[in-house]
Order: sequence, then C-alpha cells, then structure tokens
Amino acid sequence: MTVASNSRFQKISIHKALEETGNTEWALPMGTGFKLHDFGFRGVSSVESAAIGGAGHLVNFLGTDTVAALLCCKKYYSSVKACGFSIPASEHSTITSWGVDGEVDAMKNMLTQYPTGLVACVSDSFDVFKACKDYWGDKLKDLIKGRISGDSFGRLVVRPDSGDPADTCKQILKILCEQFKEDVTTTKTGHKLLPAYIRVIQGDGVDYESVPKILKSLKNAGYAAENMVFGSGGALLQKLNRDTFKCAFKCSEITVNGEIREVFKDPITDKGKASKKGRLTVQLASETKGFKDSDKYKPRQGDKGTAGGTGFLHYSADNKYVTVASGKGDASKDLLVEAPWDEVRRRISAIPRGWGH
Repeated sequence: MTVASNSRFQKISIHKALEETGNTEWALPMGTGFKLHDFGFRGVSSVESAAIGGAGHLVNFLGTDTVAALLCCKKYYSSVKACGFSIPASEHSTITSWGVDGEVDAMKNMLTQYPTGLVACVSDSFDVFKACKDYWGDKLKDLIKGRISGDSFGRLVVRPDSGDPADTCKQILKILCEQFKEDVTTTKTGHKLLPAYIRVIQGDGVDYESVPKILKSLKNAGYAAENMVFGSGGALLQKLNRDTFKCAFKCSEITVNGEIREVFKDPITDKGKASKKGRLTVQLASETKGFKDSDKYKPRQGDKGTAGGTGFLHYSADNKYVTVASGKGDASKDLLVEAPWDEVRRRISAIPRGWGH
C-alpha cells in the first residue's frame, strides 16, 4: 500500500507537469504510463519485498526491471499477460569496461546491438555533458536519428546518474536541444520538446519530493516534461516503512470458543496509535445512511475517558469514505473486494484529465 501510494503521488506530479508544459498525447505508450521506471529490485531486503513492492508500483505505471513483481501479479492477482515492461539498457560496468577512450565505442555498440526499438544508455561514467554534445549529439547523431525510418520507430534514452538532478537534467536538455535543433519542436505552451528519437531518463535521487522539483525547474527553464522519464530504486521500494503514511495492520476481531470479541489498542501515551474495533467495512460516505451524529467516532477524552473512544464511524479527511467498525457496516457496500490485476489497475491508476487545475 505504501509503495503504491508513493508511486501514485509521483504519477500525479508527472501528469500535472505534462499538462502544464503542453502535452497532448495521452494514450499509451504516451502520457504517464511509462514515466516512472522501477529500478528497485537490487536494493531491497528480499525477493519477496521486491515482488510485493514492485506490484504496488505497477498499479500506477507500466515500466519495471523488478521481474519478481510480474510473477507476484500473475500468481496472486491472476494477470494473464505481463503487467510490466522494460527495454535494453546499459549499466556503468558495461560502458566503463571499454575504458575512457572507448566510451564512445561502447555507446555505439549499444545502438548497433539494438538497432530498432527503444534502448537506454548510461552516459555519466566520465563526463555526461561531453557525452551528450560530442558523442550523442555529433559522432553518433546519424545512428540516433536513423532509429526512426518509415514504419520503424526507435529511441535512445540518455541516462545521467549523478549530480544535482534538476541542474544536471536542465544542462543536458539544453545541450541535446542545441545538438538536435533541426528537429526540436515547441509545445502549445511554448516549451521545447526533443525529437521523438531521443529522451532523457533521470535515475538517481528520484523520489516523491525530487520529481516535482525537477519538473518545475525544467518547466521554468522552458523544457517540456515529455522530454523526461524517471527511474527510482531504493527510494521507491526500500526507503519506507509503516510510519511513512502512519499505516499499519492491527487485529480488530477474534473468536474465542464461539464468542466474537472486539480487539483494539488505545495507549494513553500516544493517541495516534488507537486502532479500530471489530469487523470493518470501507464504504462510500454517500451510501452510508441511517446513523446518528453520536455514532461518529470520537477518540478517548483524557486518561479517564472510555478506552477505544466512542462511536464506530471513522470518516476520511475529505468525508468521501467511511470505515464502519464494530461489525455495523454493510458488507454488500464494502469497497475492499477481491479483483483480478487488470481490474485493480483500471480502478486505481486512472488520473482524471485536468488533475491539478
């Protein structure tokens, strides 16, 4: 849940930036679907945590290198087809093993080994600005432009992986827009957009805080958000815990010798740890009728107050949803239901047009 919520917040930020910088293409593969790639497999504590967290990310996005997440979705959520995708991509040792003087040859090798479709290449092994100007924008320019020909579509995705993300991306876009200026276009909002055969992926220092900062910096500098893709690893799958969103599972009901008992905690030293009682349903507030104001949950009033508080209707901050505790809900209206993967993604991942406006 935490990974999915974190991932969704970044999706909203990206969607908003795309709108604000003139994006007009929203159907896949355009729009937000492939804008945040999961790089987190190698940085998590176990294959199981990679699988679960990676599946949470795939609720919102389609790009992942966490293969375990695909297997998780197939086994537990009945996904028939792969619910995530990736492309050929270099990493530092496959470039640096060619040596400093052989870097351009290593990059050329990536383009020739994968002559069609999308390919990503890490470009900051030594000097990312030189790589963008002299290698991608000069010596290898014709190979990059040639990836789109007739009915054949291809794209190079340039990957910086160090430095200040906002500043580095801004400098790289400036260089690439200059080197490929004959094919650079301007969006309806006046922001520069690289030709379709080249994009940039920022894969270092990417999290829910840095993504909107990077995109705001680029927007202010005159560059469209469509130029960018992001990759996130540890910050997406590992740099989180149950306190990130103050969300934890607690036992709420138990049956002993046929007797149903409510189970809850309400420590006087921390009101924030009070838990809900009994069997729970999550319902739309608009569909939850027939209760009194006194049925709304009120926390314990002081140390001498009723442990567990009073009332059983726990409303969300926006009052759109209500958790009905103590077994008093309507199971037929419970929003938490089992569903296959495609249905989960359809229900959760869509962002209405005009979000943020």
